[in-house]
Amino acid sequence: MKKDDEVYCSSCGELIKSEAEICPNCGVRQKQNKMSGIREYKLQELASKDVTLAIILGILISPLGYIYVGKWSWAIINFLTLNYFLLGVVVVPIHTYSIISGARTQLQEGGVEY
Repeated sequence: MKKDDEVYCSSCGELIKSEAEICPNCGVRQKQNKMSGIREYKLQELASKDVTLAIILGILISPLGYIYVGKWSWAIINFLTLNYFLLGVVVVPIHTYSIISGARTQLQEGGVEY
């Protein structure tokens, strides 16, 4: 069972301590799991978004839900395909919720406060 201070080796898949530089099983040097500053900033920006507002925007005018979370390409596709009249009112709130939740989870796994 994987503990909080353990990760899987990038080479052999064995459970090792997260701070290990070299896998004791196969001897392969491990990549550091530190997030880049830009990626961390973008994840923090997403994680700080209000989930309730994203869901409400997704239900009322679905392209605005995507714009709120910074997914302009999805908003344009949603708008051009007229999806906001069809399944958009169901799919977009769920998708924007998962985008925000995913950012929060990634930050927590990286040990970063949001």
